Amino acid sequence: MHNKEKWFGSSGIRGSFDIISPEFSLKLGLAFSKMFDNPKAVYIGSDIRSTSQILVSAFVAGYTTRSGPVNSIGLCPTPVLSYLSAIQDVLGVMITASHNPPSNNGFKFFLKGAECSSDFENKVEMELQKFQNESVYLTANWLDSQEIKYQSNKFPIERYIDYLLSKVAVHSYKGNVILDCANNVPNLVSPYAIRRICTSDDQVILLNETLDFNFPGRPSEPTSQNLEVLKRHVKEMDSENVIGIAHDGDGDRFAIIDEHGDFIDSTAVINFFIDHLNYTNPNKRKIILTSDCSKQAFDIAREKGAKVITSEIGRNRDFVHDDNVLFLAEPNKLLFPELGKWIDGFYPVLKLIEYCRNEPISKVMKKYKMRKIMRKAFKFPIEEKARIEGQIQSLTEHWSKKISKVVFFDGLKLYFKDNSNLLIRFSGTEPKIKVYFESDSENSNEILLQKIQKELHLTSKGIDC
Repeated sequence: MHNKEKWFGSSGIRGSFDIISPEFSLKLGLAFSKMFDNPKAVYIGSDIRSTSQILVSAFVAGYTTRSGPVNSIGLCPTPVLSYLSAIQDVLGVMITASHNPPSNNGFKFFLKGAECSSDFENKVEMELQKFQNESVYLTANWLDSQEIKYQSNKFPIERYIDYLLSKVAVHSYKGNVILDCANNVPNLVSPYAIRRICTSDDQVILLNETLDFNFPGRPSEPTSQNLEVLKRHVKEMDSENVIGIAHDGDGDRFAIIDEHGDFIDSTAVINFFIDHLNYTNPNKRKIILTSDCSKQAFDIAREKGAKVITSEIGRNRDFVHDDNVLFLAEPNKLLFPELGKWIDGFYPVLKLIEYCRNEPISKVMKKYKMRKIMRKAFKFPIEEKARIEGQIQSLTEHWSKKISKVVFFDGLKLYFKDNSNLLIRFSGTEPKIKVYFESDSENSNEILLQKIQKELHLTSKGIDC
C-alpha cells in the first residue's frame, strides 16, 4: 500500500490510479467491513471513469469477505447514492474523483444520506494503517462471504428524479436551458429532470451529453475558465429567456451562466438562496457557512435572524444531523435539509429555475453580486509545502500596517483596512494552495493576487476554483 499520511481529505478519498489502486480498493473494502457490528448492506455506484469498474470489483471483494451484501447499480451520480443510503439505511459507496482529471479516481461514503463523519473516517484510517506493510491480509471463512447483486440503475435514478421534482413548484417553464453535463453521469439525471419542468423537450439544449471517460468536452470542474463553450452558446442565443447550467463529474456541483453569457459566481448563488429560504420555523434558524463564503452571505443570514456558524471547508457534513439547521453551504456545494443530508447539484438548479422563471436571471442576481470575488488555485511540488507554509505565516508581519484582523481558522484569513479580505489554505484533495479574494472591486483583487504570487513565490499559473 502506498505510504500516505492520511487518506481522507475534505471530500472522501482521491488520487491518481497508482495510489487509488485495485490493491488499495481491496484493502479499503476490508477496512469498511470491520466498521459494523452486524453485516451492513451496501449500494455501490460509480461515474464514467475508465478505472471505476475495477475499483468497484476490488472494493466489493474486500467488503464481502466480512460484511455485505452488496448491490452494484453501475453508473449514477453521487446524489443518487446518497439518497439510496438514506431511504434504505445502507452504506452508500460512490467511486468518483468528482471534478478531478480523468486519470484520477476516488471514493465517497454515505450513511443515512450523509457523508460519513470525521470520526468514522478516522476509524477507517486506523484499519487501513494495519495493512500498511502487509502483502497477505485476507483470511476469511467462505461461510462469511456475502451475496453480490448487479442491478439496473434505471429504477433508482428514475425514483430520484421523481423525488427531486416533488420538491419544486414549477412544471411549465417556458424558457430555454443550455445544459453541459461534462460527458459524465449528471447526463443520467439533469436533462430528464429539467425537461419534465419545461413545456417542451426542445427547450433543453445539451452539450457534452455523451458519456466518455476521456472528458473530451471540457475538464470536469465547472469553473468560468472551463465553460467558455457554454457561455458562447448562451450568448449566441441572444434571448432574455435562457439560462446556462453546468455540472461537475459526479453531480454534486453546478454552475450558472446568465442570459448574457456571464458566469455567476457561486458565492452570489449562495447569497441568493440565503435570501430566499423559509425562516418561518423559529426552531430551524441555523445556517452553516464555510470560511470562504462571502461577507454578504453572513450579512444576509444575520439580517434574516439566522444563527450563523462558520465551518471548515469540506466539513459542513459534521452539522447535518442537527435538526435546527436550515441551510449549509460552501461555494459550489449546497446542502438543503429539506431535500436530505447530502450535497446535490440538481435540486438548486431546479429551485433557481422556479424562482427566476419570470425574469432574466442577471436581473435577479444583480443584488447578490455586490462584492467582487476571485478564487485561484496553484499547483505546487509537495516538497515545497513547508516553505510555502512558512511564507504564509510571515504575511501577518509583512502586511501588518494594512491588516485590521487576522483569523487562523481553516487556513489563514486576513481582513484589510480597505474592506477587502483573503483566505489562504491548502486543498484537502489535491496538492494545491487555494487563495480566495474578496473586495469592492475586481482591480483590488487583481492587485492582491499579484502580491500573493510574489510573496509566496508561486510560479505555476493560477486556475479558477
